[in-house]
Amino acid sequence: MTQENLYLGREQTEVKHFVLRKYLERFALIVGHFVNSITYVDCFSGPWNVRSQELKDSSFAIAIEELKKAKTTLAEKGKVLKLRCMFMEKDPKAYAKLKVFTDQIQDIEIGTKNGELAGSIQDILRFIKHDRWTFPFVFIDPTGWTGFEMDLIRPLLTLHPGEVLINFMTDYIRRFVEHPDQQTQKSFADLFGSVAFKVRIQGLENRQDREDALLQAYAENVKKTGGFTHTCAAIVLYPEVDRSYFHLIYATRNRKGVEVFKNVEKQAMEVMEQSRAEAKQRKRVMKTGQLELFPAEQMPHSRPIDELRLRNLRRAEDGLLNLLKTEKSVPYERAWDLALSLPLVWDSDLKKWIKQCKTNGLLRIDGMKPNQRVPKLDERNILLWRGA
Repeated sequence: MTQENLYLGREQTEVKHFVLRKYLERFALIVGHFVNSITYVDCFSGPWNVRSQELKDSSFAIAIEELKKAKTTLAEKGKVLKLRCMFMEKDPKAYAKLKVFTDQIQDIEIGTKNGELAGSIQDILRFIKHDRWTFPFVFIDPTGWTGFEMDLIRPLLTLHPGEVLINFMTDYIRRFVEHPDQQTQKSFADLFGSVAFKVRIQGLENRQDREDALLQAYAENVKKTGGFTHTCAAIVLYPEVDRSYFHLIYATRNRKGVEVFKNVEKQAMEVMEQSRAEAKQRKRVMKTGQLELFPAEQMPHSRPIDELRLRNLRRAEDGLLNLLKTEKSVPYERAWDLALSLPLVWDSDLKKWIKQCKTNGLLRIDGMKPNQRVPKLDERNILLWRGA
């Protein structure tokens, strides 16, 4: 079965797996240079709805493949990297498939457990800490908003060193977050870690405003709970509907990680737009019964992503202006952190905005070297506001 057919009708999973694959590819190579061991943890492993008999379209198979590639590449350079994986799955049938797959892996230390995350945190921690010098990467990919409450995953978030990727089921959360059922309300308070997030959405009638507020509140809580210095998110839309499905929230303590994740996000948006164009075309053909003259990639570009990108560029600009007008002197790193924390905003956007402000006489940059054309991280470049 071709790669395209593996994700037919579940294009959102294709985008998620693209982000996971591409990030792990760079993560393992970079981290593998300064550590001797990497531990990958998948808290909701599955497999679910896979179409490949070899489980190639499962998150755990993708992770193992990319980690092994990195290990081989590093070995060619004389660096030995130990790989360790921990896979959790509560469904017995899915776990049985997972176990058969992992039992065939000989060159990676693998631990598995058939159980819920709620009863497995200590097992995960023991597995990770068995190698005291390892670097953990934790993937939390649930199917809803329960089972990974903030207090529950706190021990995983606070692992140091360590990074986390969380699937935040944006659309479900936005639609049910104010459901009157008390148990539902409690589940959301547990998810966010408190009821304080409700203040952020009070009075917000616009769907996108509420979505942005919920995402920001959750990302900030992850950052605070885990002691991370950076969080950012990649948006994934429904294949056939112009609406957010979920966000992949990434948390790290290193700007290099943000740089890699944002580059992956940019590539993933191209993959998503292509797959969405094809999904929408298939839907039109099924509805009309008529084939279309032009292939999906030649159809007009998707407006939702363009509109969301413009919206977030404006949010980044407003945040930067407020920061600069308030403090007058801002290290470039702070501006970079603020702008790139938003989905669909990239390093090139920040540099373009700074250049425009500088041209208009609103901004001066101190600390630039004679041959330096743009501000850079870790170069002691300072943005000085000169506007009114």
